[in-house]
Amino acid sequence: MAITDTRLVHGVIGFAIGDALGLPVKGQTRAQLTEKPIDKMTGYGTFDQPAGNYSDETSLVIASMMGLTQGFDLAAVKSAYQQWYTDSEYAPYQGPVVDIWPSTKNALTDQPLADTQNDPGGLTRVLPLAYFLFKEGHTDLVNDPQALTQLSDFVSLTNPDKDNIIAGVIYAQAIINLLNGQTDLHVALRDSIASAAKYYTQNDATAWQNFARLTNPQFAELPVADYRAASDPVSILEAVIWSALNTDNYKDALLTAVNLGGNTDTLGALVGGLAGLAYGYQSLPHKWCLVLAKYSEIVDLCRQAEASGYFPKYD
Repeated sequence: MAITDTRLVHGVIGFAIGDALGLPVKGQTRAQLTEKPIDKMTGYGTFDQPAGNYSDETSLVIASMMGLTQGFDLAAVKSAYQQWYTDSEYAPYQGPVVDIWPSTKNALTDQPLADTQNDPGGLTRVLPLAYFLFKEGHTDLVNDPQALTQLSDFVSLTNPDKDNIIAGVIYAQAIINLLNGQTDLHVALRDSIASAAKYYTQNDATAWQNFARLTNPQFAELPVADYRAASDPVSILEAVIWSALNTDNYKDALLTAVNLGGNTDTLGALVGGLAGLAYGYQSLPHKWCLVLAKYSEIVDLCRQAEASGYFPKYD
């Protein structure tokens, strides 16, 4: 199977590159990045990591993928997370964790999960679950009680709050739309938002209020100043979708997201997962692939996941 054909690689490598692109400038303001924008893969910076290293976002996406090779077994998924947290498995470095969301750290150290709506640690892990659910035949999450329950339980491993769950539904459904034949990323996102809006306005209108701005027909035309450099899943998802809707290729989508500032690794990763899948392997800048840490190992793990029978395979 050629690497250009394996859509799991497209999404996961796309995610990892976006993470690595944003990690060195995490925490920089939009003003700083407007003055000196990111336009290539760099190194060191915020966490003093070499170019191509990625953060907890990618490590946990890989760990999620490998945990799901056992089927929908949350104990196996959490065990894979523990391997990352304690033994640097799936990380691009050895030693202490470089970056971790508070809710994720609490979950992995058996601390109480409180105020989990303040970080996107549930949303950031759902990419491989979307592939898994699609392979299991789940293509319409909000109208599929089993799939919706599985997604909620998966997100709730670290972030058992409605904002992370709804954000995860929207992101995962967009991925599933792309896997299910939709070739236009903009349409995949808008259809996902529309289906979530319909479901939640009927079933949990109060929870949907935080996401209502996504249904604005002029959402993509809103000025960049309207997007907060915040850590909550609603703000993160808005910035990700805005970046994707205002671009039409992988590279521009990532650069637009990262240069918004704030949680640049998170924004780059989430946009990269969507855009990598939507625009395909050949859209990934070759130089960025060469710089990405553990590129070959990530590809090999994707192929192991495909061979498990729990992920779509294209041969």
